[in-house]
Amino acid sequence: MSFYDEEQLGRFQSVGSLLRLFKYTEGRRLFLTFCIVLSLLSACIQVVLPLLIRRGVDGYMLGPAGAGGAAAIAHLAWSYGGLLGVYLLLSWGSTLGLNAIGQAVVQAVRRDVFGHLHRLPIRYFDHNPVGRLTTRVANDSDALAEVFASVIATAVGDLIMLTGVIAAMFVLDWRLALWVCSLLPFLAFLMHWFRHESQKIYRTNRVLLARINAFFQECIQGLGIIKSFVGEARMAGRFADINHQYYETEMRLVHTLAIFRPLVGTAATLGMGLVLWQGGLGVLRGAVTLGTLTAFLSYVKMVFSPIDEMAEKLNLFQQAIIASERLFRILDTPCEESGKSVPEVQRGHIEFRSVSFAYDPDKPVLRDVSFEVRPTEKIALVGPTGSGKTTIAGLLLGFYRLAGHGSGEILVDGVRLEDWDVRALRRSIGWVQQDLFLFRTDLRHNIALFSPVSDEAVEKAVDASEARRLVEQHADGLSHPVNERGSSLSQGERQLLSFARALVKDPPILVLDEATASVDSVTEKAIQESLHHILQGRSALIVAHRLSTIQEADRILVLKKGRLVEHGSHDELMAQNGLYAHLFRTQQLERVEA
Repeated sequence: MSFYDEEQLGRFQSVGSLLRLFKYTEGRRLFLTFCIVLSLLSACIQVVLPLLIRRGVDGYMLGPAGAGGAAAIAHLAWSYGGLLGVYLLLSWGSTLGLNAIGQAVVQAVRRDVFGHLHRLPIRYFDHNPVGRLTTRVANDSDALAEVFASVIATAVGDLIMLTGVIAAMFVLDWRLALWVCSLLPFLAFLMHWFRHESQKIYRTNRVLLARINAFFQECIQGLGIIKSFVGEARMAGRFADINHQYYETEMRLVHTLAIFRPLVGTAATLGMGLVLWQGGLGVLRGAVTLGTLTAFLSYVKMVFSPIDEMAEKLNLFQQAIIASERLFRILDTPCEESGKSVPEVQRGHIEFRSVSFAYDPDKPVLRDVSFEVRPTEKIALVGPTGSGKTTIAGLLLGFYRLAGHGSGEILVDGVRLEDWDVRALRRSIGWVQQDLFLFRTDLRHNIALFSPVSDEAVEKAVDASEARRLVEQHADGLSHPVNERGSSLSQGERQLLSFARALVKDPPILVLDEATASVDSVTEKAIQESLHHILQGRSALIVAHRLSTIQEADRILVLKKGRLVEHGSHDELMAQNGLYAHLFRTQQLERVEA
């Protein structure tokens, strides 16, 4: 299955989405049935109430007076009030219960989507903005509760009530019932038109809402860049365009409702008029009792009132179905591939055999790259920007797979990467990134990443990474809070934390991806002093920008346009006077001039 553009959806699948939603009620089916029964009973009571009014009018008000007439009317009134109280109690119970089920379904769907997102390959997130996915997990999952809270809670009861009302009308007077039912084909056509129109509008609405959230999040994250380039007005203009599209979509829905609801109201008024006309004539002829006419007027209102409210219910229903459709598309996206065996890295032996790779089939990134990292060997990867260095690190970590996007083999300890359990593999690799992501928590949890490692392991990693001086700057030490994305720390301090994070699990393999590219000379010196200790007994793949930091590497591999063009020690490569020597001398000259 290929990755999709989230805005391109197929045919509306309401039945399929509903069936999948109901799978989340497993374990609550008995309670769900109980709530629906309560809703059915409340609907039955609604049908009975007008019959009590008819009995009171025909049997006691217009019938022969008797000594017990007043008592009978009082008894009927108490019965009416009692049934009304039972109706309110049943409605309260069914609404409360169905809302509870809806919230439980939302909780379960959010849990599944959140967990599934973390099992998806990195390539998925290359195609789907974070803001759009946030909309799915937050806004769309909220809409699911409405299926149970606002749709099932009333729709089932309304359906039973309508059936009961129409049956009662035919029992009371089939001629009046036919006059009322003559309006039903028009209402059915109106409902079909409204569903079709609002469905299209809601799908566009959800797409635009996701765009707004995605763009808003991008602008907040890139606020510093926007300000530095004085781009506030341009970004505000772009946001205004998207926001206006959303406004126009909402207005289309308003216009649709402005047509639908008045037409339903007109039909209801027409129905009342027909009943008064034909029923009134029947009363004058003695063919229809006044009680029957009174009950019919109540029934007409009961027929048209749910249909009028159906617009809002249908809106909620379509929001929920479209939301579930998007959430299920996330859940249907295959997880990242992983082998079945669960080996453990023992030696840290890495082999790339004739590896070619491309993110885009027309733009290959790696071309027939072969090299070996023997156990405890330190291999550096250098080359111009875009030569494929970081891609090699990503392939080793299993972020991208060769199958379908390249060729060749990658082996770790003699086991093909495809045969590794990807989680076991990553547990054996310490990854030091150039741009470290920090969570809004304290230093300790940012180093341990909430894993159950001992305080001793954290302290050891802090010492080995030279991050101790950062910790000692704060009175609360490792408990010092970190702002979102570590904005309160310098780039060098974040880099030291990146080293500590990689070392806390004591991995047999280290991947250093431009680990010193963004640190100052003092921090670089501290890191260089600790690298010998950090790398001791470990295999290391060092992606380097500053060539002065990898002169002690066992071997240096030089990449150019995805090809391995040179390899050897620093001295050997300098003697060759090739690309590496040119890059090294250029950097040395830049440092002298600086």
